Amino acid sequence: MSRVITVGRQFGSGGRDVGQKIAAALNIPYYDKELVEKAAEKSNMSSEAVKEIDERATNSLLYSIVTGGFGMKGLNTPLFYEMPMNDKFFIAQSEVIKELAREGDCVVVGRCADYVLENEENVDVFSLFVYAPLEFRTMRVARDLKLTENRAKEHIQKTDKQRRTYYDYYTSRSWGNMTNYDLCINTGKIGIDNAAELIISYLKK
Repeated sequence: MSRVITVGRQFGSGGRDVGQKIAAALNIPYYDKELVEKAAEKSNMSSEAVKEIDERATNSLLYSIVTGGFGMKGLNTPLFYEMPMNDKFFIAQSEVIKELAREGDCVVVGRCADYVLENEENVDVFSLFVYAPLEFRTMRVARDLKLTENRAKEHIQKTDKQRRTYYDYYTSRSWGNMTNYDLCINTGKIGIDNAAELIISYLKK
């Protein structure tokens, strides 16, 4: 059975860093932006086009109403070809995540992976959500992206809104709700390194 660690994260919380540290310590593959390229190939979409819609829900409210909401339909169904590009890409990316999970242990960041793999046979999912106070995230984003404090806050709020809309739309759950995850961890409180070490210690038992 494969063990997959999924990492949901607030922007600027260090969730990506935590995921990378876990993967390195356990010597297992780490998947984040790589999923975009793999899903683009699978869905026959250009990598440039899919980068614009990665972790963004469709804007087609009418489509959602007509079809009765989003469902996990496959790539080969007739309806697939009528879907908005965002939905096609989500399905393709979900199938990529399932394939990688079946191949062996790995870390997957974002992309509703906790939901996508929830009922997958022979896959043991450990789902994380990494969060931190806005002040902590603003400091990191301003430093890493060389932004003013105000611009950093705006970027954080915009990105978190996109991630929340994406997750809520495709899973019918609430992004960041603690009941959706096995562990929620505050990197602003204990630090990114300590958060990773704590999780690694548990996973190695």
